[in-house]
Amino acid sequence: MSWRNFLTSAPRTRGTSFVVLPWATRSYSLRSRKIQIIVHEHHQALEKDRDLILKVMGTLPSPREARQFLDRFSSPSIATATDPFVDKLLWPTDHLALIKLQGPFDSENLAAIAKTLVQLQRLGLMSVILLDNQTWWQNQGMLSSGLHDSEAEEQTAETKRRMTTDMMDIVEGIESSGGKACPVFEGVFEHMHHPPLYSTDRIVAQAAIEEISVHPGLEPIRSCLRLNQIPVMIPMATTAQCHRTPVQSNKAIVALAKYMGQTATDKNAASRTASGAGHGPLVPMRLIVINTTGGIPLTRANGIQGPTHCFVNIKDEYYTIIDDLDNMNHLPKQLAQSYRSDLDMIRESLEHLPPTCSGLITSSPSLTLITNLITDKPLFSSTMRGQDPKVMLATTVLRSGLDIFAFRGNLGGLDLKRLQGLLESSFGKPLDAEGFFTRIQDRTRTVVLAGQDYMGAAIVTREGGDVWGQGVEQRTLASVAYLDKFSIAPKSQGIGVADILWKKLTDEFPDLVF
Repeated sequence: MSWRNFLTSAPRTRGTSFVVLPWATRSYSLRSRKIQIIVHEHHQALEKDRDLILKVMGTLPSPREARQFLDRFSSPSIATATDPFVDKLLWPTDHLALIKLQGPFDSENLAAIAKTLVQLQRLGLMSVILLDNQTWWQNQGMLSSGLHDSEAEEQTAETKRRMTTDMMDIVEGIESSGGKACPVFEGVFEHMHHPPLYSTDRIVAQAAIEEISVHPGLEPIRSCLRLNQIPVMIPMATTAQCHRTPVQSNKAIVALAKYMGQTATDKNAASRTASGAGHGPLVPMRLIVINTTGGIPLTRANGIQGPTHCFVNIKDEYYTIIDDLDNMNHLPKQLAQSYRSDLDMIRESLEHLPPTCSGLITSSPSLTLITNLITDKPLFSSTMRGQDPKVMLATTVLRSGLDIFAFRGNLGGLDLKRLQGLLESSFGKPLDAEGFFTRIQDRTRTVVLAGQDYMGAAIVTREGGDVWGQGVEQRTLASVAYLDKFSIAPKSQGIGVADILWKKLTDEFPDLVF
């Protein structure tokens, strides 16, 4: 039928002069469906925005914390490239978190983790993810149980399949939450095996060494970041024979942190990296372990099991925590070993990264990570009462830390000139040094000093009486601990000195408030 015949024969509604075309209803239906999809997607986006805003508000940052967060994560006023669009395209973010997901996770927890990773990205923190799962190594451990080569190869292949499945699960979870993720199968880690060395009488002089290194440039990770995609890796390394073999996740994290730290401090390496990839070195500002058991457990001085360590100054507390983990009878041995392994991994990794980088061990990713990102401090204090036990068992914040010195009873041993300089630079005004030190000389209870170069100090005095004498009555009057000064050097702000000082103070004065 020709167009003319079709139009003349088409039915018309009485009193009208338009023609009802057969495809008109279909076209309208398609447009209506598209509009419905657009409206639905818009409502979903609004719901995600609302959820993120509520979580940000739930962190309750102080004005100073909010201002510092905005200063760190706001876009620079001057672009590093000629065209701001090109600059953003080549390097969408310079705030990275190196994250180890230590499963196994059920579907609900996996979805919550994926959602949080997307929210962190929207707040300006891009994740670089490495997976871990204890069940992988239970099967892999059979390799050393006398299996033949064919059985060992089959077991290794099964481990690789399980790793790949877990990797795709988190990638799909991130995509379902509105983010973008990319699986990274290879091109990041290298595995070197150094055989044992023997002396002349065939006695082992040096045991075999398993070494994990990183491919220079980290191009697979950079490619993901340039596309604004979250890279998701599994602990697989390439051998000298070009085989892919499973490696321990903690060793892989340390190798990655070591390489990132070296490229940040080596100007020549940084310039070579920048010229080859279009942007500067990759340096994480957070090192995060998300597990199913929470932060590092704490045993109080009276031997009663407490909450987790809310904050750890690794340099000052490492050996105490290790000894504590070794003597926790209520803690399963495998779990204690897992905590120790993670503590060692974070300790070694932070040694290679800038002092502003901090570690985090948590089992409740959503509020914990967003709070730590905005406030840069622990979610709770182990010395405060009336807190939610579930929250107190969830998180441990760790910093590489610094040496802590305590001076008790008097000002002897302190460099008063340097202490005066610290107080004046911290408070931004001159100190009546002679009057101040004369006043507290006989009232000094404790002076806690952070670092040999006077990075921070807390001065606790005895108050409640006019004179601190030898009499029982005078001693009773002047027995109230008072936090007289708490100061951080401006150059040391942002690296956790305040948290370290406060932790040391509350260990000695549990009832102290600030």
